[in-house]
Amino acid sequence: MSRLFDRQLLHPQPPSLYDFLQTALHSGEDRPNVVRVRRLLSNPDAARLARQVRPGGTGWSVEAIQHARVVAAEAVHHGVLHTPAPVLFARLRHHSVLPRQEAVFIEAQKLRSMGPLSAFGWFVTCESSGDGYALKAALATEWGRGKLFSPLAVLHLALDGQGRYEREHGTDGPAIQIALPEDPHHPGVLADSLEPVLTGLMATVGTLLATLALLNTDPSVTVTVPDQGQCAAHARRYGRSLVPYVKIPASLPALSELVNARDCP
Repeated sequence: MSRLFDRQLLHPQPPSLYDFLQTALHSGEDRPNVVRVRRLLSNPDAARLARQVRPGGTGWSVEAIQHARVVAAEAVHHGVLHTPAPVLFARLRHHSVLPRQEAVFIEAQKLRSMGPLSAFGWFVTCESSGDGYALKAALATEWGRGKLFSPLAVLHLALDGQGRYEREHGTDGPAIQIALPEDPHHPGVLADSLEPVLTGLMATVGTLLATLALLNTDPSVTVTVPDQGQCAAHARRYGRSLVPYVKIPASLPALSELVNARDCP
């Protein structure tokens, strides 16, 4: 079975706003929103503009991301969804979330609890900054059956010298800064369209940070090598084999210390 990372490598180009709206149309469960999108796309001028609007830049650089360590974090995400955010961050604030590798891709797929979102992943890098570190994570998303929209947003987070995140004033939560993609020829259009979507995906930030903390707390998780037959079939079809990955098991003792373990599958 392919991971989101495998599918992302095959489609690195940034999609248009039209692609995203089409995805919302075919995978949306919110009937009023679907009706609104269908009405918008039935307008030739609006549809033409939506086809023109796409994030600036060239999208993912396959050369840059292909060597990332891939981490399957479905068990972490499930636990995060069943742990109140104040409780989760009260625990996370004491942990280092500094990545051990130069690049990490943390993903969860086959989602059933986030509406039309079927998979997400964070491509994480980090570099020294003053007395600490600057963490950067780009959000990849998949909607419905195979509809990719990435990067949906880029997160920036300052870490101290021990790898602990800088907290939002008066809280245990991280002081994150989020940048939405922009089309330089149509400023504001993408951000206005994507901001409401991103608001519903903030739980994925908890999964990102909890997974990084777990990889530092218990780095003994083993690498999963995809089935050789599936790898060969994928290589024949796409010219690229499936990527090995690390899977965080629900039975990991450190996981139960961060999330409500009784709710993990």
